[in-house]
Amino acid sequence: MKNMVSWVVWGLLLVRASLGANAADKVTVTINHQTISAYRTADLESAKKEAQGAHKPIAWIATSLKVLETGGTISRPDGRGATLHAFFAFRDKAILVFMDAFEENHKVLPLVDNALHTPNPHYTPPTVVFLDPEAQHVLVTILYEPDYVKRAKAFGQVLEDIKGKF
Repeated sequence: MKNMVSWVVWGLLLVRASLGANAADKVTVTINHQTISAYRTADLESAKKEAQGAHKPIAWIATSLKVLETGGTISRPDGRGATLHAFFAFRDKAILVFMDAFEENHKVLPLVDNALHTPNPHYTPPTVVFLDPEAQHVLVTILYEPDYVKRAKAFGQVLEDIKGKF
């Protein structure tokens, strides 16, 4: 019961986002007064360099720019909630890369594009692809899950599963 209360509390965090004007600018989201930044796909080399230096995986979050333009909570049962949840859950566990799934579809690293479109060629954003720090291998892909509790469990399991794989 205590864990469930903790997840509900996390799910009620408020969010504010700001987006850079240029493709290489970072996407910044504020959740519960914590600023979380993600590289844009155009700045993958910087993300790789940081991931290698920090010995962390890359969490490539394919979603929509629109879901970051308005507030909400990470417990929302929709793509906005799932996107914000991914930003918050992986903020200190991985180096984040943001991809606009609608504007950049089929225009990104082929390894990631393939992972996003497998098994469903018409995937539902947000989808998160974990890569090794060199962005040469897909470690795991997390498909969109609208249910907050299931999503939280899946996020935790993925972090456990990728330990020591890079």
